[in-house]
Amino acid sequence: MGTAHGDRGAPRSGAVVATLRDATARRGDFSFGPASLQIDWADRVAITGANGAGKSTLLAALLGRLPLDEGYAALGPGVVVGEVDQARGLFYGSESLLEAFCAAVPDTEPAEVRTLLAKFGLRADHVLRPATTLSPGERTRAALALLQGRGVNLLVLDEPTNHLDLTAIEQLESALASYEGTLLLVTHDRRMLDAVSTTRRVEVADGKVTEL
Repeated sequence: MGTAHGDRGAPRSGAVVATLRDATARRGDFSFGPASLQIDWADRVAITGANGAGKSTLLAALLGRLPLDEGYAALGPGVVVGEVDQARGLFYGSESLLEAFCAAVPDTEPAEVRTLLAKFGLRADHVLRPATTLSPGERTRAALALLQGRGVNLLVLDEPTNHLDLTAIEQLESALASYEGTLLLVTHDRRMLDAVSTTRRVEVADGKVTEL
């Protein structure tokens, strides 16, 4: 008889979020791969390694942004990628946080926006303040709220601690705890690795990828 797929309640993206198979790429003198890696739904993957090891190259390959010399890369069906750094950039203006947020998701009612911001710890006293007055931690939480509002199910954090102090990292950690999708965290910061809950760890060294 067989059973229908989806009995467990299908996630918002497919079960396989991103796939690399024997992927190689060359950038000048730097050679990446061959690398094979599969990211599944709700994986929380830390990508670690020294600066220049190829972490950003691996990330670009997984997201389909890197032309490969050999091999295969693909994002799964229904994957919506969101990057915290890009979203943070929307909250530096003189308009209120609420106005900036509503402009970024024009199909969302202001009441829904307030509810979403509150979920990430940004309440009435935050939403009417000029966005430019937000602290780094508040801005990061607003970015996470925005990405959730856009239906992001693959969240990308690329060296997030470069902009954040310890308080902001703690705020980021607590905000990520309520995020239920798939997470790619690129970092060389040991404190960040300890702070954020991950399920897998991948190390990059000299363009080679190893799962720890």
